[in-house]
Formats: sequence, structure tokens, C-alpha cells
Amino acid sequence: DRGLKWKRCGERGRSKVRPVSKEVVYRLLDTIDQSYWVGRRNYMIISILWALGLRISELTGLSVGSFEPEHDPINKIGLLRVKGKNRKQRALFIVDKLYDNLITYLAHPQSPEQKKDPLFPVTSGKAISNNRVQKKMKEYCREAGIKDRITPHVLRHSFATEMYHASVPLDAIQAMMGHDKKAETAVYIKVSDQFKK
Repeated sequence: DRGLKWKRCGERGRSKVRPVSKEVVYRLLDTIDQSYWVGRRNYMIISILWALGLRISELTGLSVGSFEPEHDPINKIGLLRVKGKNRKQRALFIVDKLYDNLITYLAHPQSPEQKKDPLFPVTSGKAISNNRVQKKMKEYCREAGIKDRITPHVLRHSFATEMYHASVPLDAIQAMMGHDKKAETAVYIKVSDQFKK
């Protein structure tokens, strides 16, 4: 990753997006009432956006068949097949708590069952829209008293930054995010000058 210019928050262009900490995301998730199906669905949507760094269009394009829980159920490892830009497909691991939560969500009587059904529907056979996802996130942020701007795109930046802080190699982050070039991925990673040193 030498030679890449790591951009900080406050610089021009897309880099103005400020990632949020995992503590802020946990606070957001804790606000969601999961005692009813819509709340459970929304909890899963935000969890997957943050834990996997998906684009919002990738998330709303998921079907029930995109998730393969049988990859290694004993160790709670599943695969999520994501259709990215230019119809490129990538497979991401769903593990541990996220695996359990997705299994629980799909076992709910109101959850979609057919492999071709949208994973996150609003009505039978109709996927939730990008706008509705963004609107719900704003509402939950208000409820949680979170002042940070949180959008699906912010969660994507937060994912990349978290991965980098966890010492995940840049090419692995690039593959997970579905980028063609490392320079694209570098734009998503926000680190302080102190961390760079």
C-alpha cells in the first residue's frame, strides 16, 4: 500500500465523509425495537451495511438465496453472494453474531422464504427502497440522539476504516468492498496522521 495517498476527513471530494465509531453504531442499533418484524428487518439492514461495507444498492438487491447458511453452520459461517457494480459478484463471509441474527431473522414467520424473494422486503415480493433505508436510519439516529451524520455510505467508510485499523491488508479490504483499484479503497479509509506514523 506504499505510494497511496491516505485522505483525511475534511479534505475535498468524497473524503468529506466522516466514518463513525463502532460505539456510535452500537448505540444506533440499540435504539431499534426488535420485538416486531419490521424492527428486526431494519436491525439486520443496518448490521449488514456496517459489518460488510455494502453499497446500499447491493443491500436492497439481495435475495433470500444470496445467503448460504450451509457453508459451515457448526462454526457459524455462511456466505453472502453480492452483486456489485457492472454485475460483478463477490462472496462475503457472514459469521458469529451476524450469522445467528440473520438465521433468526429468516426464521421469523413474516420473513421471506423463497430463494428469489428480496431479503429485505417492504411487501411480499417487493424489496425495500434505497430511500426508505436512508429515511429509517435518520429516524433511528434522531431517536438515539446521535449528532453524527450516518448514511449507508458513511457506514461503508466506517467499515473500511475499521478493517484497516484491525490490520486487514488493503487488497483484502479492496476485495470485500468490490473495488477494481486500491486507490478507490484508499479513499474510504480515514486515519489520523498519528496513526499513519
